[in-house]
Amino acid sequence: MDEKMTEDKFRTIYQNYYQLVRKVIYSVLNDADFSEDICQEVFLSFCEKEDTLKEEYYKQWLIVTAKRKAIDFCRKSYQVHEVTASILETEENLKDSNSVWISNRNYAEITMEEEIMRKLEFWELADKLLAEFKIKNTDWYEILKRGILRDEKSEDIARALGISVESLRAKKHRIRVWIQKHYKDKFEDL
Repeated sequence: MDEKMTEDKFRTIYQNYYQLVRKVIYSVLNDADFSEDICQEVFLSFCEKEDTLKEEYYKQWLIVTAKRKAIDFCRKSYQVHEVTASILETEENLKDSNSVWISNRNYAEITMEEEIMRKLEFWELADKLLAEFKIKNTDWYEILKRGILRDEKSEDIARALGISVESLRAKKHRIRVWIQKHYKDKFEDL
């Protein structure tokens, strides 16, 4: 670290942004250990570049760098078949990472940083919802896990649960009704 970046200053920046950087990386990799490794790389890169950055852009630089390093890791790992993390959705969402993104909800212009934060908040809420279903209704939990997280087809989910596709559709409808009743306001805030 150069003269401008003191150990105390770095420690403060690290403490302020560590969780955010790690969540951004985890959203791409879905692996805690690799996320930790790449998080360390991001902060090492930050130390090297800090003297060229304005302080008001630290957070944005850390978020963008974290996302890019995670995607690069996936690309490299995929080539050597070490990791099977899917980055297709992430690549589509980041084709033009310097542009302003448009929210589908209210068509207001939002920055990439705001969109990432919104997605992180969404996934935290979805995790909470899944944890609640895991305790209260294991069938609903399996349906959501297989349908949303694993992107399985309805026929495969129904077969795994030992029910008909029609029964699965009815359960999905009840899940939607329940979520709208109990979580509608929380999802609308995102």
